[in-house]
Amino acid sequence: MFRLLKGFGVTLNYLTKKNITVQYPEEKVVMPERFRGIHRFFPEKCIVCNLCVQACPTDVISLTGKKSEENPKKKVIETYNIDFQGCILCDFCTEVCPTDAIVMTARYDNLSEYNRSAHFKDMEWLTNNHVYGNYTEAPEEPKKEQKPKQHSETTKRSASDTSLDKGNENQELGATRSKDTKTEGIVENREAVPTPKPKKTNLSKEEPSHGDHSKDGAGRGDHV
Repeated sequence: MFRLLKGFGVTLNYLTKKNITVQYPEEKVVMPERFRGIHRFFPEKCIVCNLCVQACPTDVISLTGKKSEENPKKKVIETYNIDFQGCILCDFCTEVCPTDAIVMTARYDNLSEYNRSAHFKDMEWLTNNHVYGNYTEAPEEPKKEQKPKQHSETTKRSASDTSLDKGNENQELGATRSKDTKTEGIVENREAVPTPKPKKTNLSKEEPSHGDHSKDGAGRGDHV
């Protein structure tokens, strides 16, 4: 009995909440940015490497390529088809593509068909598939034309820069010259100061000669 009442309590709690049912197709849910929806193909980016064909677990991708007229060493995509009857939207083809030529959009409503053969989509349909989610395209900004006045402004700026550089060089040269003059004046002052001469000492007063006689007796040079 307790379990039955517990189950009715869960049902009654949902009756008080808001209804989340969407009346599709009149109402459509906005999918998140990283939703894995229907593919979009960029033929100008494809290098015909066949990695998406090899990575597909259900083998629903097929493509053919041809040599480029501008560069015969490179290939250009010729046909690209996806059979969405067996596609599981696993995102493997977009992960292995080295140039991001195939991407996953956030669309899910453009495959509502009554005939299964209509799920086979070619390259034209995939390239015309509009982009949503992470793969939104930024609008192209119009290119601004360069005005001839800009050249005169650049020449004026370059002339002012060169004049500033010359002024800085002159200041540096003046500073080095002032330093050199200061050092030369110091050297000249040092040379002008007279060096003191050593004093001469009279040895005759301090030490008696060999022929002199002392008061008490004979000198050092007397003979016995």
